[in-house]
Amino acid sequence: MATRKPATAQARVTRVLVFVAVLLFAIVAFAQFLRRTSMFFPSRYPEGRWDVGAWTIVPEAHRFRTDDGVTLHAWLFRAKAPDAPLIVWCHGNAGNLTDRAEMASQLAERGVSVFVFDWRGFGKSEGSASENALFHDVRAAFDYARQQLRAQRIIVYGESIGGPYAAYVAKERKGLVRGVVIENSFPSLRELGNALYAPLPLGWTAPFALRTTAWLNDAGVPVLVMHGKRDQVIPYRLGRKLFDELRVPKTLLTSETANHAEIPAVEGERYYEAVTAFAKR
Repeated sequence: MATRKPATAQARVTRVLVFVAVLLFAIVAFAQFLRRTSMFFPSRYPEGRWDVGAWTIVPEAHRFRTDDGVTLHAWLFRAKAPDAPLIVWCHGNAGNLTDRAEMASQLAERGVSVFVFDWRGFGKSEGSASENALFHDVRAAFDYARQQLRAQRIIVYGESIGGPYAAYVAKERKGLVRGVVIENSFPSLRELGNALYAPLPLGWTAPFALRTTAWLNDAGVPVLVMHGKRDQVIPYRLGRKLFDELRVPKTLLTSETANHAEIPAVEGERYYEAVTAFAKR
């Protein structure tokens, strides 16, 4: 009866390499699955509060097209002064622009116009959201605000997932942006992935994705960072890390009690005063 020869060292190494390759493939596939399925939770029309008379400042409806042919919908909350600064609001990954209308109306009452648009796939905007597609959207929104709304003093506001896109357009339209507001966001997708899915090192699968801090430093404009210490979606330490690594004029507003997307409601007048002062400086 023939006896089985012991596995050679080369065979053992081969098995280990195959195992590692399969494991890496599985990690990358899982990370890509999460990026496709866990990034966006849009509310399409008629979900939301669409009665334009619900706020003290009645919004103007606007539509514009992206460079890849998608029509987006936006509301403009116009301040009384014709030369008022304008915020281009990049909202987060859930809901739609109606969820930001109260803040926009309050800011317009305080002398800051707000142009809040819906990403593709949200609200009344066409299409379907994806990580790469939103770069088209934010460029189109900024260019529309500058060219069609004739805005000269533009501040870009990035909320949560909107943060890196606000940073990106500030870099891409360098010299045309006066400042950036970052609310409850993160330094990069790599660091967010590492924080949310530890101990799995999923962040390394996206080493160059959504690099908020790097893009803000490239833009070179003042930044207002706001984050709540009780944020259960994007940990406060990530917002603080983003702030600490900025090499531009910067201001930090920390809420001791706010969870994710709660700073305007929790901080109230402190929030509005900070954003208004930053926009008007």
